[in-house]
Amino acid sequence: MNNERCTMDSERYAVSWLLNGWSPRNGLIWLVHCIAFMVHWSSAVAQPVGTFIDDTIEIGRPFRYALSVRHPATQDVLFPDTARQFAPFWVRGLSVFPTRTRQGVSVDSAVYTLVSFEVSRARVLQVPVYLIAGSDCTAVLSSPDTVFLFSSVLASARPDTLQLKPDTTLAPLPQQLNYANLVLVVMVAGVILAAIYILFGKALRQRWALYVLGRKHLRFMTTYNQLTRNVGPESTGELTNQAIVAWKQYLEKTERQPYTSLTSSEIAQRIGDDRVADALRETDRMIYGGAFTDQSPLALRVLRDVAMAAYQRRREKINQ
Repeated sequence: MNNERCTMDSERYAVSWLLNGWSPRNGLIWLVHCIAFMVHWSSAVAQPVGTFIDDTIEIGRPFRYALSVRHPATQDVLFPDTARQFAPFWVRGLSVFPTRTRQGVSVDSAVYTLVSFEVSRARVLQVPVYLIAGSDCTAVLSSPDTVFLFSSVLASARPDTLQLKPDTTLAPLPQQLNYANLVLVVMVAGVILAAIYILFGKALRQRWALYVLGRKHLRFMTTYNQLTRNVGPESTGELTNQAIVAWKQYLEKTERQPYTSLTSSEIAQRIGDDRVADALRETDRMIYGGAFTDQSPLALRVLRDVAMAAYQRRREKINQ
């Protein structure tokens, strides 16, 4: 601001001298302003000096940039912001040196560690240094300096065909389990299952019990029919015994009664049916005496009907 004022005053009096002619008064005033301008210029802040310590750089490799400024000892200065003023370079580090003062003139300096990912062959850097005067702040740009990019790819490529070489090698990444999502899925599934159990638990249990009961009944009927179908005079004892054992085991599981440990008379008494008593006596004669009569197939059918009735009673009990 003071430099501009001195310059404007000198120009104004010079113009007045040309328009109004020479006079001792005008000449004296013009000489005083020139002397004041020269004195002020000699005491002003010198232009900051910015220099790349490394003339050539490589992509991604750190390099250094030195910045220094001479100023009056009473003048406060601020160095540039490392986050914005060094584009397109990135600041990776900063080394600040103590202020050196001699005969009223101070020198401040710093060395910045920069890194570049640009592919341009040359880059010019010029950063501002701020002069503080009360509540005002004036920016003074440093001297520009140029740095050159060294690259074997750039050295062998023509400017019009310069392209970055793509790297298509796929790097395998380890699989990681997202525990937060896993816990969320488990919680949601638990809530859904609990709601289903509360709303449809009884019906589902009934259907499952009926399904299991039906499968057991089907297996028994298949086995029992195969055995009784082959019962004849020549194979009465063995096949009849196998059929009766399967019949007792099925009734024991269906009726929840210990039929396998009971005798024929005890079973007939527990069931309370005269037809069952006659059928069991006939099967005892078939097993122990090897006697096959016209009543033998009828006795086996009676026992089959008893198993069918037990199955129906169990279904009704489950559906209640």
